[in-house]
Amino acid sequence: MEEKVSTEELDALFGDEESEEGQAAADPEPGEEGELTADDVAEPAVDDAGVASTNGRIVKSHDWGEKRRLSNDQIRTLNDMHDQFAKSYGPALGIALKREVMMTMEGEPKQISYGEYIGTLPNPTSLTRFVLPPLEGTAVLHLDLKLALAIVERVLGGRGDPVDDEDVRPATAIEEKVVQRVMGDLLQALRAAWIRVVDFDPTFTTSESIPYYLQLSQMADDIVIAVDFKVVVSDEFGVLLEGDLSICYPYILLQPIAASLKASQLFGSSSGASLSDEIRNGLEKVKAPIRCNLVRDKLRLQDLLEMEIGDVLTFRTNLEQAAEVVIGKTSVFWGRPGTLGRRYTVRVESFISPDDQSPSTLEDVAENVLQEGTGKSNTMEEE
Repeated sequence: MEEKVSTEELDALFGDEESEEGQAAADPEPGEEGELTADDVAEPAVDDAGVASTNGRIVKSHDWGEKRRLSNDQIRTLNDMHDQFAKSYGPALGIALKREVMMTMEGEPKQISYGEYIGTLPNPTSLTRFVLPPLEGTAVLHLDLKLALAIVERVLGGRGDPVDDEDVRPATAIEEKVVQRVMGDLLQALRAAWIRVVDFDPTFTTSESIPYYLQLSQMADDIVIAVDFKVVVSDEFGVLLEGDLSICYPYILLQPIAASLKASQLFGSSSGASLSDEIRNGLEKVKAPIRCNLVRDKLRLQDLLEMEIGDVLTFRTNLEQAAEVVIGKTSVFWGRPGTLGRRYTVRVESFISPDDQSPSTLEDVAENVLQEGTGKSNTMEEE
């Protein structure tokens, strides 16, 4: 006998299936692959210092609406700091290269994405990472490769002439070490420029010649602050070569101290160290050119034209007379020349001017040395 299912029975049958599926969706069976249960989510543990961590990893809150850029006022402060840095480091580099060096900023610091910054760098080039503890993270120093190779040649005894385009090549590991050693004063000058905000201890770490391998940031759209400089090296005949130099700070590196980048704090009357203190603290390793003028006299042009090898020059200066000690271009001391072993020596007797016997006089001399950038090595000359 044929059986028929009524409409009420069909509704009851489908209604039970839908309720079972809904219950299963609401209460999924735990332990299935790819699913996360409440037991799998561990609560962050907070230690005595108030630092939260989960499974050994530090947990930090993140505000997706946070503005991850510096303000215009903070950028102006960075501009003033790095302008001071350029003025102090240019002469210091000139002393190391025994050349006249002028270093100037190229516009204000720029806030761009990490991808944009990498796109502006030539390939190959000279890139050196450096850390700034206690700040967490890494910054990078970019140096024009032509300028870097010329610096290496100059330090190793050459003229330091500019390299032709066809001769540009990545620096070797030894050349990178030479550049880092010459640029050691750069880190100290940078520290002096930042000291009113944070006293970090900068140190070079590794070098790269290909920008793609730099990996300064994990994301191409992360914000970095790039500060560009122009370096001009001259000799007695004029400009020898020009090159670019830039420093790149990831925003995340400066974020903890961003609130301290205030012009009133850095350049106000209540600021901390003076310029002299910064020179002393940040540029202690810079060598000031010094010479001792043993004798000084005049020579007739006729005697000069008749001079031959083996002639003896006589001077009216007494050997017991004090010699003039010149630092940079400033005559500072009277000294007594002598010898110590195989080396010439000068014992400082007094200031040339009795009114100059104060520590501030030596601070002024130090500042003048940085501004002059005479590029002379430490020698003792006879005139």
